[in-house]
Amino acid sequence: MSIKILRNSLIILSMVLFCSIKQYAQEGNYPALSMSKVIIVGDSGKWDYNKAHTLSVVEANRDGYKYWGYYGLAYYGGDPDLRKAGLVRSNDLIHWDKYKGNPIINGDCRWPTVVLDHSVFYIFYAEYNKENDSRIVMLSSKDGIHFINKVVVVPREKGKQNQNPFIYFDKQDRNFYLVYYNGIERSKNPGKNVWNIEIRKSKYVDKLKESTPKTLLSSHLTIAAPSITFFNNRFYLLIEAIGPKWDNKWVTLGYESKNIEGKYKELSNNPVLFNDDACAFQYVFDNQLYIFYSHCLDLAKWNWELSMVKAIK
Repeated sequence: MSIKILRNSLIILSMVLFCSIKQYAQEGNYPALSMSKVIIVGDSGKWDYNKAHTLSVVEANRDGYKYWGYYGLAYYGGDPDLRKAGLVRSNDLIHWDKYKGNPIINGDCRWPTVVLDHSVFYIFYAEYNKENDSRIVMLSSKDGIHFINKVVVVPREKGKQNQNPFIYFDKQDRNFYLVYYNGIERSKNPGKNVWNIEIRKSKYVDKLKESTPKTLLSSHLTIAAPSITFFNNRFYLLIEAIGPKWDNKWVTLGYESKNIEGKYKELSNNPVLFNDDACAFQYVFDNQLYIFYSHCLDLAKWNWELSMVKAIK
């Protein structure tokens, strides 16, 4: 073998080893993230003041905007009239214009999440009764603003929560997936409290109500608010959690799997977000991974703002 051939062979071998090591290093970690940017705050004295909490984004390409975002408020129990949803629109995922007709849903709407299928917008969100038991409903819209035809997707169960929905369409298997939190969190016997992350699957978005749920994660400590996306040739699952391990601050934890329906492995660089940062909705647009999440300004007053980070390529 000539010196030139040997040198070229060594170069190729080094490149293969480098790529293999880099790929191995990426596995088991959530991608490195950029500095956060505050993107949506509530307007003083208005319906969303200090309560902007969750943001679901679709690539709609309508009315001069590439991205349409649907945001919900931080109100949980109490007056259902306070729980509303608004529309914001953007061309860069950083600067968002609020729709002048907000709110587009005027009550008992928490955690709106939207998918666009064959030019129809489908919105899912949680509703509550006076005991604070929750269920997940779905509505549809042709213009992304006026939603009608409410149907129950996940029924209410006495003493239980069915909430924090996130709707995801998998381009690989062409199925719709609804992930959400199901659990018992108000038992008089704390030992019976349980938090589950559930997933439902259907070829058709309006058939999710008929699908059988599967449990992805289960804990006797607080976990909720799941979102799923596909990036780096794997599925990432994000959830929120709180507890003494994180000084009783809200954090966002990450998991990965080669299969969207599990089994999910906890990432080694958890928590992904850690300073009272929760309610993460993750998306991939133009091969770029984004997280839209809520940062708590004041836990005692339950005041929040919406921020964004993206993966560093």
